[in-house]
Amino acid sequence: MLKIFTTQLMGKFKGIQDQHEMVIEDSSRLFAQVITGGGTVYFYGENELQGAALEAVYGSEKLPSSAILHDPADLTENDCVLLFSRLSEDQAAAEHAKAFKATGAKVVGISATRKEADPLLEQTTDFHINTGLTTGLVPNDDGERIGYPSLLTSLYVYHALYLTTREILEEHGYEF
Repeated sequence: MLKIFTTQLMGKFKGIQDQHEMVIEDSSRLFAQVITGGGTVYFYGENELQGAALEAVYGSEKLPSSAILHDPADLTENDCVLLFSRLSEDQAAAEHAKAFKATGAKVVGISATRKEADPLLEQTTDFHINTGLTTGLVPNDDGERIGYPSLLTSLYVYHALYLTTREILEEHGYEF
């Protein structure tokens, strides 16, 4: 099972890289503009994906001018929010994105988009990165798919954004 899980997880990472390279670059440019323009890159995670927000702000590799979003009233048009949600159809995540955008802040959404569901988060954000993780990665003996690493795929996206943003900032003389 572990070998299947690892192979499938690496496939998800590769899919994110291949399908969303330009969105990652565009989002990173937005983050660089926010950082150099005196704004804040806020992180917000729905449910278990608060872990991705915590890693982004308290981990060893964090963006400058970053914080956990506690109160949308803190947002200004100089800020942006990276919003993590398990699925794009999550009504609460979409409502949060709308509230964040109403302040003038830009919103980048990270979630999985299922073909048969309404992609609410994807439709309400300025940029969206689809993790592609709509089911568990490993079939068990009963046909159920288990091993649903939503936090791992979200962390992969964060690190892709971090590395790209850092590269952009360094190209423009920003020192870490």
